[in-house]
Amino acid sequence: MSGASLTQIPSPGAVVQIRSMPWKVTGLERQAVGYTVVRCKGLSGITKGKSASFVWDLEPSHKILDPKEIDLVADESPGLIDTKLFLAASFRATPTTSKQPLTLGKAAIDDLGFQHVPVQMALKQDRVRLLIADDVGLGKTLEAGLITSELILRGRANRILVVTTRSMLVQFQKEFWTRFSIPLARLDSAAIRRMRNNIPAHYNVFDQFDRSIVSIDTLKRDSQIRSAIESSYWDLVIIDEAHNAADRSKNSGKTAQRAKLAQLLSSRADSLLLLTATPHDGSQESFASLIKMLDPTRVPDVESLKREDIEDLVIRRFRSSPEVIKDINAKSLKRELHRRDFSLTASEEAAYDAIADLELDLDEESRSGRAIDLFRTTLAKAIFSSPVACAETLRGRIQHISKGTARGTTEDKGKLESLLQLVEAIDTDRFSKYGDLLSLLNDLKWTGKNPRDRFVIFSERIATVSWLEERLKADLELTDEQIGRVDGGSVDADERTQQILEDFGQERSPLRILICSDMASEGLNLHFQCHQLVHFDLPWSLLRFQQRNGRIDRYGQDRHPQIYYFVANSTHPKIRQMWVLDKLVEKDEAARLGVGDPAVFLGGGDVEREEARTAEFVAHGKGSEAFDAMMEANRAEATQHQETNDAFDLLFGGYSPPEVPMEEAEMAAQFISPRLFADPFIYASKMLEKLGNPSVGIFTRQPQVDEANRHIHFPIPDDMYAEDALGYAKGKQVDDRFMPLEAVTSSGEIELTDDHRLINEAIDRAKSEERSWPALQYLWEGHSLFQWFAEQADLFFPDHAAPIAHLLGRLAPNEVVVIIHGSIPNQRGAPVVDRWLAVRVIGDTTEIEEVNAFIERTRLNEDTPSRPVDDPEHYKPALQLAVRRFQDELIALRQEKAAAIEEHLNSVLSTLADLEGRTVDQLTLRFAEKVQESKLQSSNRQKRLERRKQEVSQLFEEWGNWFEKTQQMVNDPNPYVDVRAVLVG
Repeated sequence: MSGASLTQIPSPGAVVQIRSMPWKVTGLERQAVGYTVVRCKGLSGITKGKSASFVWDLEPSHKILDPKEIDLVADESPGLIDTKLFLAASFRATPTTSKQPLTLGKAAIDDLGFQHVPVQMALKQDRVRLLIADDVGLGKTLEAGLITSELILRGRANRILVVTTRSMLVQFQKEFWTRFSIPLARLDSAAIRRMRNNIPAHYNVFDQFDRSIVSIDTLKRDSQIRSAIESSYWDLVIIDEAHNAADRSKNSGKTAQRAKLAQLLSSRADSLLLLTATPHDGSQESFASLIKMLDPTRVPDVESLKREDIEDLVIRRFRSSPEVIKDINAKSLKRELHRRDFSLTASEEAAYDAIADLELDLDEESRSGRAIDLFRTTLAKAIFSSPVACAETLRGRIQHISKGTARGTTEDKGKLESLLQLVEAIDTDRFSKYGDLLSLLNDLKWTGKNPRDRFVIFSERIATVSWLEERLKADLELTDEQIGRVDGGSVDADERTQQILEDFGQERSPLRILICSDMASEGLNLHFQCHQLVHFDLPWSLLRFQQRNGRIDRYGQDRHPQIYYFVANSTHPKIRQMWVLDKLVEKDEAARLGVGDPAVFLGGGDVEREEARTAEFVAHGKGSEAFDAMMEANRAEATQHQETNDAFDLLFGGYSPPEVPMEEAEMAAQFISPRLFADPFIYASKMLEKLGNPSVGIFTRQPQVDEANRHIHFPIPDDMYAEDALGYAKGKQVDDRFMPLEAVTSSGEIELTDDHRLINEAIDRAKSEERSWPALQYLWEGHSLFQWFAEQADLFFPDHAAPIAHLLGRLAPNEVVVIIHGSIPNQRGAPVVDRWLAVRVIGDTTEIEEVNAFIERTRLNEDTPSRPVDDPEHYKPALQLAVRRFQDELIALRQEKAAAIEEHLNSVLSTLADLEGRTVDQLTLRFAEKVQESKLQSSNRQKRLERRKQEVSQLFEEWGNWFEKTQQMVNDPNPYVDVRAVLVG
């Protein structure tokens, strides 16, 4: 091995020796003081797989290992199996640079054409930034999983953070693992508490996990976690239910915190996926805030945002979109809506009528003047839910008025006390809606015995949820295990909610009725064992109605969804005029059947805005016909504006771009790593057969391979267990790089299959077993097992060595073929040019051959006759010739690529310059000189303008620097190459 001069700096991709250990350089960072920091990954021994950084200039015994001086070790294995496995592991450890999708039709999901489009859009982007805003139930999580898998195969998603609602933690984690073999460490409140007990206070929690999932509420309420985010960086961040993090002019404290957190995360990631079915609240402001997270350079001004500026960043399809209908209609069962009319009792009539007539001084004093903010409206909402919810609201306000802690006069207090007496008179027997719920269950002959005869019951009010749980338990004689609720109201909501939601999807679980507040209305899959949903109280928002229905009306539902809702009948005209909510049901159906975005009816995609519009008609008794006319007028206006006004198109239009042109298959092939085995199953079988040999000492029991049934079974080996989990793992548990802790079976074994049918059966079977995680794992190109195989490759041949063997009858007697890998990285260490080639050496001449062509020519993927090479050193001159030829080829490829990169980069930077100019122009207009402005005001205005211009300049400079660092290649005249095998005639 040859050493390096003190002035020579290694390139990313080079293998170096530091402190007597081999490391692969993954990146460089030039310090202001003149030193170079080298980021590395350990290759063997105790540093294997570990990341470390070294100040290259200060390491006394560093070396850059010369590939021409690599040791050649004769392969004595039968049929060259060691060489083949060594090569196969190397091939799979190499990221592809192809922009051709590699996962479509291969993941453990139904192959739906409309879900291909986001993947194709993402792979066309230099920096993957995408808002996936498909309708409820169309598989946004699956689309995100496909994109993530593609980025992993390209080495662009080694560090992943998923941020979701706390109720979605388990579901999202499980989908990513069972469908895509992507392990995510779940950082729920319990995990973080465990870590706090063991992890040193100055450690960054996110440094302990390359791939993790955490709830947005955990992040926003934990100052240590927020601090950790500021010093962390991810390859990919995914924010689920991203509308909850949109920046809105009337953000509450909670949503403002979420918005700031999301903006921070967007700046700490290379790639960003935002997932939401409701990307706007009827204003361009909130929509633009999501676009700013993706690419802040695209929004020079919120009001001048144009569709053509952003259409490569957004994908939005509805159930009524033609491409969606084509893919899902044959596999989707039509929902059936059931209206339940009930008559109010005399006690209820009295309370309803009193609320309709109620006039309060505190409402007259209301500053906002909005109907939704009137206390009379709050009471209407409460009584529509249940008497107990209304009574709770009344008692709370009366108590606060008495203490002087809430608005309200003495007269108000008296009126509320009188109303409370009327509400308290509505006991269970006089609560007609509840009686009709019991009648519904009786009509359906529901007994709770059938494990797939389950109900989801939604109510907005937690008091109603709690009351329903107790009453139904008593009246239906249910056990505690048969009924559960999800309302987010308890301290242990994280763990309790996750367990209840998991149990509801399990056939063996005794849970039959799930009563939910609207915290369970977003994202959750509740359709596995359930097809019946009850709106105990109708929401005042069409969006909320749609979200609730989407819990059971989803792709994959195997029965017709049955949706039940209640409508109160009354002889009192004022009560009839108050009740308008059934019109929302009609509009939800209209949207599903062809309108597209249901937000057109109420003029916004935000629950609070929609509730405010509905409240105007409820509180002022305008009636259902007027309510219906208003919604139809809104739809007509939106339709007209979409034809003439880009702003409406931005908010309500679909974003289904034409098919994205991809690379030609022949061109894409050269960017895809070679393959020696026909499929992942055969490769894994052969590798486990080798590693399972008792002489290797990895397994306590030989792995079992059933080729006929495509099934592999083996005990988890010791080096798949974590050694330094720093408090996350309890005791000796599996390393979360390879699989989630929750997926480990009690037997400590791994089962694998590549059969779609078997893995889907296992996922379904897990829903009928006590353990909800399937024991069977999906073996495909993206499985983390292949990472472990790559780490075992040094068992075959020593560090900085390659196998050499005779390939009898397949090569000419004087022919030497050297299989070499090389890459030229960008300034951040990611490969831009990445090639595998077979270099043929005959005498002093060399020829280049694609590795796949060499494999086919020599039938290396078949049974291979061979014998050991007696004198490996004899072939060193040919090896050196091959390395030089390969380096020349890499340099030529770099020069060819550099021209294309320069043209593309100039285009990108020109676009950024234009956008910066537009942004500055908009700023200048906004800060234009005012009439009768004083000198002080003018000076302050000019200072603010200059400060904003500097911020804009810095923003565009940072964005431009990212493109330069990721596009431009390092200029190494002697690029590092990696010799992986030598085969001789």
